[in-house]
Amino acid sequence: MNRIYKYGTGLIMTVVMLFTVSSCDLTELDINDDPNNPAQASLNLLLTNVELNASATFADDLNNAAMGFVAHTDYFDSFNMTNTTFNPEWNYLWENPLKDLDAIVKASAQQRADGAANPYYEGIAKVLKAYYFSIMVDMWGDIPYSDAFNGDAEEASLIPAFDTDSEIYPQLVTLLDEAVAHFAETSPVSVQGDVIYGGSNSNIATRWTAAAKSLKLKLLLQVSRADASVIPTIQTMITAGGFISGAAGDFQFTFGKLNNPDDRHPVYIDGYAGGDAAFSYFGHQLMYEMLVPLAPGGTVPGDPRTPFYFKRQTKTLLNPDDPTDKQTIPCSQRTDCVYGYFPLSNFVSNGVYNNPDASTLTNSQKEYLAGFFGRDRSDPSGIPNDNPIRTTVGLYPWGGLYDDVAEPGGGNQGSGDGIFPMLTSWMVKLHQIEANLALGVTLPGDDARTLFQKAMEEQFAKVNSFVARDGDAEAIEDADRDAYINAQLAKYDAAGDNAGRLRVVLKQAWFMNFGNGFEIYNTFRRTGLPNDLQTPLQPPRQFALRLPYAQDEINLNPNTPTVVFDSPANAVFWDVLKFQF
Repeated sequence: MNRIYKYGTGLIMTVVMLFTVSSCDLTELDINDDPNNPAQASLNLLLTNVELNASATFADDLNNAAMGFVAHTDYFDSFNMTNTTFNPEWNYLWENPLKDLDAIVKASAQQRADGAANPYYEGIAKVLKAYYFSIMVDMWGDIPYSDAFNGDAEEASLIPAFDTDSEIYPQLVTLLDEAVAHFAETSPVSVQGDVIYGGSNSNIATRWTAAAKSLKLKLLLQVSRADASVIPTIQTMITAGGFISGAAGDFQFTFGKLNNPDDRHPVYIDGYAGGDAAFSYFGHQLMYEMLVPLAPGGTVPGDPRTPFYFKRQTKTLLNPDDPTDKQTIPCSQRTDCVYGYFPLSNFVSNGVYNNPDASTLTNSQKEYLAGFFGRDRSDPSGIPNDNPIRTTVGLYPWGGLYDDVAEPGGGNQGSGDGIFPMLTSWMVKLHQIEANLALGVTLPGDDARTLFQKAMEEQFAKVNSFVARDGDAEAIEDADRDAYINAQLAKYDAAGDNAGRLRVVLKQAWFMNFGNGFEIYNTFRRTGLPNDLQTPLQPPRQFALRLPYAQDEINLNPNTPTVVFDSPANAVFWDVLKFQF
């Protein structure tokens, strides 16, 4: 967790140097008697700090945990967490980016009251607050909200109350409505410090308005199973449109390339900053299903995104008869593995190559499969010193290396300027498809099948846009993209009803939303889809329905609720499924 504090120190000094020159014309905030020691930072500085520090924190271990819960990685895929697990993230979010964000909201409100409104800053702050707090609610349930940042005020409570999760969500929707209204105003100053959209004021207003509307749709869809009264509002919104519709409007954070101070994607740092790749493990099911089918006799994966998502580090075949190799081979310590070690697994070789057994694989095929070295879900076996051979972070969305050859990761070989895709054009289309197929909402333009096709095309285009980050990368050919998408559309067409069609769409969403574990984790808790994830081998706990509260909060704040994170009784309010294995 030392990485968190790197974002909060050295990089912020760089940001201050970049923006101090132009900050004086942005806002007239109250200052104390010493002009060299302002009581409040300029809005542009606070905004940059918020976007950077919040993105770096949410995209790191919290995101990894959400991916682990849905079998993308092995990160907490055993669901064995304690109150100390996310203690650093909880503390840092409240003490730094969320507090800075609250300062922007309060300063903007005070300026409006004083007749000197900065509506675009106010709108951006409210969209960010709605997004960040929605993640906090989705992951923890009840959290401090109305009383969260009153510690600096006179006689304020230093032990904030926890607002009920179901009461926070409507307030977030209200924030988004207010933000849209702010972007419809004329701003007297130019927004600076926005590192998500940037651009001219007109572009900022248009793009943040679309982001606000798209996020509102997402939040209403999230609660729709628990509160059907929101469905008419969803219908009204989809009929009116105005959502994120293309790559230029994607609500995403793009990290930098610097390693001192380090502003690279935190997951890239795991995979490349050290001498060896220190990333944990990708899930075997995810990699296997992206390999199916491989071209007969060749090594061309069925999913063209595979060399962007994963980086092989080795092509060396391990020998199960060698005690040293056997200890390293995935699942060699168990007999209940579904996938195991790809080059030696009859199940995998049958599925990938349609061969009768693994012994018929060519050497080149075995060497290729040897690089896809991960873990079966909730494998409780010990972890050997296999960092140099396990599959590591790829080019998309982390900013790692493209998988053209098997080579060791680590050593800062990639660029690190990956993205955290918070809410994208394809996600918005997937949300509209779900509203149509699951809630009966009418689509005013394209039908669900057409939206599905466009969503896949847009996500493939985003993956292809990463070619420029690695000189060895090769763009996905149109023919390969179309063949893959047509195969998914054929599955959609073969589904017998809307429930079957939704299964096809949300299984593909499991692949498309790679890099945003929150989106996949929320979708699973909301719908139970994908419903074909590998059964855990040996989880010590039940499926995580939320995160445990931080131990520091429990120790210092008697208002902290007592909950059990895998108990259906303590599920987040919108989770009516309350999934159990």
